[in-house]
Amino acid sequence: MIPRSLPSWAAAVAAALGLAVATSSGASEFKIHGLLDVVVAPRGEAYDGNLLTRDDSPFDAFGLRVFGEGQVNERLQVYLQVVLRDATSPYVDGAYVLFTPSPVRDLHVLAGKVPWAVGTYAPRTYSNKNPLIGAPLMYQYHSTLVWYEVVPSADALLATSGSGQYGINYFGYQEGRGMALVDDSYWDVGVTLVGSSRPVEYALGVTAGTPGWGSTSQEENSGKSVLGRIGLAPLPGVRLGVSSSYGPYLIEPLNPLLPPGKVVEDYNQKLVMTDIELVAGHVEARAEGARNVWETPTVGDLKVSSGYVELKYQLSFGAFAAGRWDAMRFGKIADSSGALRPWDSDLSRLETGLGYRFSRDAMAKVVYQRTRYDVSPDPSKPRDRSLVAAQLSVAF
Repeated sequence: MIPRSLPSWAAAVAAALGLAVATSSGASEFKIHGLLDVVVAPRGEAYDGNLLTRDDSPFDAFGLRVFGEGQVNERLQVYLQVVLRDATSPYVDGAYVLFTPSPVRDLHVLAGKVPWAVGTYAPRTYSNKNPLIGAPLMYQYHSTLVWYEVVPSADALLATSGSGQYGINYFGYQEGRGMALVDDSYWDVGVTLVGSSRPVEYALGVTAGTPGWGSTSQEENSGKSVLGRIGLAPLPGVRLGVSSSYGPYLIEPLNPLLPPGKVVEDYNQKLVMTDIELVAGHVEARAEGARNVWETPTVGDLKVSSGYVELKYQLSFGAFAAGRWDAMRFGKIADSSGALRPWDSDLSRLETGLGYRFSRDAMAKVVYQRTRYDVSPDPSKPRDRSLVAAQLSVAF
């Protein structure tokens, strides 16, 4: 497996570089602030279903995000995010510069390890913005397709169905996790143009990897992903948009295993997303849908659709109720007998919760989450996997 997590020294170096860039350029201001999460949650199959790429989870007992923001001048800013959790070494979640050509226009260029320029979930990835604890399936759940192996056959892929969250098994031994549709826990290296001209919002970027596999440590193929979003905000409290991404995801060492005349750049992740947001009074409603295709050299196009609906009702005294229902459905492929079967296990997830905001910087939540597989990945275990968890989120 190709390692994805940065060692702790790399996180420290990146943090030092971010500070150095700001200070050496005569920055007038450099701020450091943080976000601490304390969570009580049981371990088990339901917990494992929420694991992120580096083995950490929003349901970990504690998590700390450290943010650095440097104002170099009126046009140039530096941003840094470092994540610390016991389950993994400290890692750099984001590290980029933001250039604003004109202070009077909402137009910015981001360069470095940048947020994905697709979808609208990214601002709610933080515990003080997320009304629940978990993330939507399309931004977190790992399929059984990986970027560092060629699927040997349809039967081998079907045999490991549902195990992508724990480790795929094409060749009789367990390897690493598969790809998510959009891995919100692993931003990529690239350049993004973002801005708005009301009522239009836009983002356009080029990244080294794909939304399902961010290539941050080295160039793993000669291709790049082109991705972006176009949105409308026609009325106060109303937003809607469409996102798309296209780029190769396989690593270059796989070239000798491909059909004659083919290279890894011929096989792409093709993603289309839609989003809508409605905010009126005490009610917030959000929804996203995604249609994704991974082109493969051995089993054809692997398709998957996913979507979620999220609701939040804010009470006047600081309490709120929230819920999210989302699902993931996989396209069918033919096994060696000719029978058509989903190439991965279809699943759905319901997460509901109650919360209370003590102040602008502190909030608490209690959630119930249930994940249901149409067919259990392990016949000895139940289709339904649930947990109850509590979280305290404090920004400082």
